[in-house]
Amino acid sequence: MIDFNFLLVNRLIIHTINAKQDGQDSASVDASNEISEIDHYVLEIIRNRLIDAAGRNSKAFELEIENSNSDSFFELSSEMSELDETAFIQRTTEIAELLADSQRRVSIPGGYLLILDCLDNESNLPIIIVIKAEPHEALQFSINGGHTQVSVLHKVFLSPSQKLYKIGIIYKKTEEETENVNEQFGCFLYDDQFRTDTHPAEYFYKDFLGFTVGNNAKIQSQRFYDKTKSFILKNVQDLETKTHLVSALKNEFSINQNDTVDPINFANTYIPTENGLRDTYIGDVCHELPLAIVKDDSLIKIKLAKRKIDFPSNINLTGPEEGFDNRVEIISDLETIQNLEADNPNYTIVKISGKPYSSNE
Repeated sequence: MIDFNFLLVNRLIIHTINAKQDGQDSASVDASNEISEIDHYVLEIIRNRLIDAAGRNSKAFELEIENSNSDSFFELSSEMSELDETAFIQRTTEIAELLADSQRRVSIPGGYLLILDCLDNESNLPIIIVIKAEPHEALQFSINGGHTQVSVLHKVFLSPSQKLYKIGIIYKKTEEETENVNEQFGCFLYDDQFRTDTHPAEYFYKDFLGFTVGNNAKIQSQRFYDKTKSFILKNVQDLETKTHLVSALKNEFSINQNDTVDPINFANTYIPTENGLRDTYIGDVCHELPLAIVKDDSLIKIKLAKRKIDFPSNINLTGPEEGFDNRVEIISDLETIQNLEADNPNYTIVKISGKPYSSNE
């Protein structure tokens, strides 16, 4: 990965992206026709944002380049460092138009697209960085003539308290030419609003940048975990079976020593065949995942460490996974209930409306 402390910024240009309006096919661009002047303080802010982004493990990802066609972000940016000023401005305008064309929903906000032509001072290899920054407002305090004054700063962006930006990076790993683009180039994504289980994030990393999450271990591990757990809670009715399957899912990451998890093998080992449940799981979950996933629990450590039982009306029981079964028991047979003692100091009897893992409706 890149050490941003050794980043040399050669050129910066900023284009404006206008959000899609009703009646338009996509967003639009107000293109800049000049390279921006940047001083030491601006560069330090940009560098600090990049360092901060790279350190946020749950929002920063090493991905792979999937789209290397002639009109792709990769192709438009890969030789950008060699362009003269006029060609650089034109090429960055094409990149801004590519982003605008990727924004095909009114709900996607506009903002500024910063495009930086950089060099790694250690390797002497080029780095292209794009930052989509959404503006916000802030207040400024000043004293003028002995009087305090508060004024509004409009269109502030890249402030540390606001995570309203997305970052895409393509960097050259080696000068050696290879047929596999991912052997010669690396790519990086930072997106504070990135979620592995939602499609809105795709417009930036997939449609615009042409990156793929397919081989990112921590993303695919989370997708397998979240999709499988969601399927179990939604489709398995028996509480004992449901609890057993969720435990088996967690054990894939906490106890099973294999380096990879095979979704199909998990289905064949654990998902019951009754009522076509296994076939449904394979069709709904396995077919959306890689055949084998390298295990990386970076994004699900908290989920693995805790047990949570949801009840209707947003009531839930939460505690450490270790020892949970010895401390919490859901009783459903009449004989055990009749033998409970209300004043027993070793346990507490709680009555909760609704059944565990059932709908709030």
